[in-house]
Amino acid sequence: MTILFMVIVGAFIGAATNFIAIRMLFRPFEAKYIGKWRIPFTPGVIPKRREELAVKIGEVVAEHLLTNEAVQAKLSEEELRAELIVTANELVQEKLAIETTPRELLAQWDMTAIGDTAHDKIATVLKGQLDQFFVKRNELAVKNVLPDVVHEELARKIPAISTQTLAKIGLFTASDAGKLQIKAMIERILAERGKVGGMVGLFLNNDTFVTRMQKEVVKFIGKPETEAVLEALIVSEWQQFSERALVDVMPIEKQEQFSEQLIAEIMRTVQLEKWMDTPVQDWIRPYEQDILDKVVPFLVDAVLQFASEHSAEVMQRLEIGKMVQHQIEAFSLREMEQIVLDISGKELKMITYLGGFLGGFIGILQGIIAIWF
Repeated sequence: MTILFMVIVGAFIGAATNFIAIRMLFRPFEAKYIGKWRIPFTPGVIPKRREELAVKIGEVVAEHLLTNEAVQAKLSEEELRAELIVTANELVQEKLAIETTPRELLAQWDMTAIGDTAHDKIATVLKGQLDQFFVKRNELAVKNVLPDVVHEELARKIPAISTQTLAKIGLFTASDAGKLQIKAMIERILAERGKVGGMVGLFLNNDTFVTRMQKEVVKFIGKPETEAVLEALIVSEWQQFSERALVDVMPIEKQEQFSEQLIAEIMRTVQLEKWMDTPVQDWIRPYEQDILDKVVPFLVDAVLQFASEHSAEVMQRLEIGKMVQHQIEAFSLREMEQIVLDISGKELKMITYLGGFLGGFIGILQGIIAIWF
């Protein structure tokens, strides 16, 4: 009975001591006083050292857990890249399934005024750009105003223009309408010569002469020399025209009219109102597969590369240690206690049981010593 009594007492003392010690890690949450005298061991260990604990945990996390090397290693994982691509693709598909017009987007962003005045603003910008264009180039020659591609295209097209022009003139001259024009021209020339022309007309077979003239003109038009002369003439005229100043070709009073007509045509072609009421997804949807297969992976890779290259700077600015410290300090003591119990509840119970077991074992030894020694 002595040994049993001591085992019970020892087990109770061991278990109770460990239980109280564990509870004193957190409790009491606040210091207890008897008058002005603070009761020892109040508050508990963790509440008393809360700020030091928060600082130390923050330092451990920043220096040993969430390090720059660990972040870079995580960012370089292929699994993370694949997961981000899948997530981004799902987001793109989700957005493409919704039809939202630019006008609705502006309304969501509280920017409806931009949509209402867009037409006038675009026209104003275009007008300003055209005015600056003419002011800066009015004194320049036309050839210096036009881009090189225009000069190259004209140099390539002039021979074709000459050939096509002569071909059309030849077809017209060989037609009945052309014959009538030649006849009218001969009659006009003879009429302008007065009596001499009238006498010459009496001796000519008008129809036969016109027919022969028609054939000769057609033959003349078809000669390579004629094409060369026309081509040289066109080139010469173009060169003379391109040497003139822009303001001479298009006077200032005409420039205003030209600008207004060009802007009106651009705005009519753009159809801004229709564009504002057309869902954005309708423009993007034809390129959906390319976006999913090419654009999204490219953007994910770019973001991961940027994050990896600047991870040290980002982490330094985030101040991970202080952030963890502030988060711990923001926890209530009850929450911290509950977190510890949730994580180590079984282990803490085993410590209590171990105290009871050791107390009981010591009770056995004490009982034996008390009886036999």
